Amino acid sequence: MDIRRLSLWEGRYATYMSNDIFSALIEDQGDVALEITSRTLSGARINALSLPYFRATGSGVMSDPNGEWWQNRQSLYQGGGAYFSFPGIAGDHITSADTYWTLRRYGTEEAHGGVWRLSEMKSREEGNRYKLEKVDMLLPQHPVLYSAIRITNTGTEPLSGSVGWHSMLSSPLLETGSMISSDARYYTAYPLSRRESGVNRFLPGALFDELKHAPLLRGGSADAGFVPPPTGTYDYLIGKIPDKERIGWLCLNNPHSQLLYFLFTPHTEEEGTLSFPNVDITENYLGRMDAPWALFDGAAPEVMALTLGFNTGPKGTMNVTLMPGEMKTVYVGNAFSSYDNPRLSLGFYTAEFTDDGVVFKRTKSWAFIPLDHRFRAIKEQCALIFSDDNQ
Repeated sequence: MDIRRLSLWEGRYATYMSNDIFSALIEDQGDVALEITSRTLSGARINALSLPYFRATGSGVMSDPNGEWWQNRQSLYQGGGAYFSFPGIAGDHITSADTYWTLRRYGTEEAHGGVWRLSEMKSREEGNRYKLEKVDMLLPQHPVLYSAIRITNTGTEPLSGSVGWHSMLSSPLLETGSMISSDARYYTAYPLSRRESGVNRFLPGALFDELKHAPLLRGGSADAGFVPPPTGTYDYLIGKIPDKERIGWLCLNNPHSQLLYFLFTPHTEEEGTLSFPNVDITENYLGRMDAPWALFDGAAPEVMALTLGFNTGPKGTMNVTLMPGEMKTVYVGNAFSSYDNPRLSLGFYTAEFTDDGVVFKRTKSWAFIPLDHRFRAIKEQCALIFSDDNQ
């Protein structure tokens, strides 16, 4: 196990965490995970996450000499990676992914032999006062980044917004023939916002039960769970996780490289926690023609990516309210692993959780990823960290 601090660019720092099979690199700026890496069966170490060509290395868009090129959309200045979003309100407000976080502590823990880090950010903006405390953890032999985020309303008025997690994936993990799946039971597609330039592939507003039967804008249907050759389209899908499910999950399976990216979160709420009711899937198959996704508005798209995540409602909606002083904690796991079973290249039918991981099954064929889907270890570590902070 390894954990250490790195200086990436001038004024921008990150924390590197690794075990023998998996690593994560989390930058202080936005607390964005820039790398979640694993090894292919042939031995190559690859990063699952997308770092788009336009992702900058300066301290911020407002001080960048080329800042106007980002059209004052600071979130795209440091776009890509995997990150937590709150409160997601529209306009020029302080949000979690656009703000510098402070690393408070990091180290090892004795009970499980893992490594952990604690980071924090605060918003003192009038009418938008809150504090976020984020614990990230790696465990031995688990190809998983575990994250726990505690949200506190530090203002004197109720604070409303939306809560989300987003993991933006790209090649070599993402390629034609990759397959997307989740435990959501029905989906709908949202239209492009007025600030975006692109073309929808799927019919906005229509409900459908399975990704493989997504209605097309021009009639007929297509499999939204199959990654096609570039279509020049951009679609945002949201899916409802059934209330009876204990875990919400999303998966990208690359059958050619035999790699699985598995995103999971508790779906049953305990005292002081907040669960995600929805999965979200953003399919950008060279479909964004607005800068900086393209070199200029209307130019050739430069980015092909798939974003998997969870949310409490579409961006900009006010669907979660915290009363003054109220705290809520959310948990998310990002797993990335190879699998040595070529029959799963045809896809898997079920994802079954066991005491020590998850099994992906296709008739008599299966693959196993060890993981702590109950988040026991990180909950224990959070209890110790926050108990120490309160003393």
